[in-house]
Amino acid sequence: MPSLSIILHILQFIILLKLIQIPLYLCSNEGCENLFSCGNIKQIGFPFWGENRPKGCGYPLLNLTCISDISYITINDVKYQVLEANPILQTLRITREDYLQEGLCPSKHVNTTLDTDLFVYGSYYNNLNFFYDCPPSITFPSPSGHFPCPSNGYSDDFVYTWFGSTSNIGPQAFSCQESMVVPILSSLFDVSDFAKIQNAIKDGFVVKWIAGIEDCVKCQKSGGFCGYDWILKHTTCYCRNQSCSNSVPDSNAHPGMSKYFC
Repeated sequence: MPSLSIILHILQFIILLKLIQIPLYLCSNEGCENLFSCGNIKQIGFPFWGENRPKGCGYPLLNLTCISDISYITINDVKYQVLEANPILQTLRITREDYLQEGLCPSKHVNTTLDTDLFVYGSYYNNLNFFYDCPPSITFPSPSGHFPCPSNGYSDDFVYTWFGSTSNIGPQAFSCQESMVVPILSSLFDVSDFAKIQNAIKDGFVVKWIAGIEDCVKCQKSGGFCGYDWILKHTTCYCRNQSCSNSVPDSNAHPGMSKYFC
């Protein structure tokens, strides 16, 4: 005959399993009706979270922060300043904070890369390549440029610039120790002009967010607020001032996404 304590432990375990299976994240909007606003960035919602939008209102990697009326987002370990946001077109115009603060010779060399499950690049952009710690005798074909980096601590105190595909450079690119890529408008051709490069980087580039958009539209049409379950890792739908007992499954929902709507 099992003891009372064993029976209680078994009952607690069963209750815990039941609670895990219940989609409690559907039963309140958790503040996801709030929209992010900071300076000139206004009324941004899903798939972002931050400030007055709790974590469950957006994807873990899409955190917007506001400092002195300037919005920031970190993508793949690179901090960007958000210059513009268009919730209708689902686009952000962003620029790298390190290049804004440190010029063409930032202390850490990290490429500009996007998580393609979250973002895609806007059109009309091309890669501006920066090469660091190159052999002193190196030469790049035109169009290219080079600028002093007196405090970079490398054997060669210059940064070399190249616009477009590196396949056209030749073996010179592989002789440099480090390189970085920053997208800028394709209209920039003169990479030997320091001021033009600075202005092009300052103007930033456009990315379009794609994470969970299709499911979010379904959620909004059902009268709910879009969110994201960080544990189960899928888009979810928070009910708007009503019981979630009326939620019904959506058989057409994409695998891994929320199948419940208000």
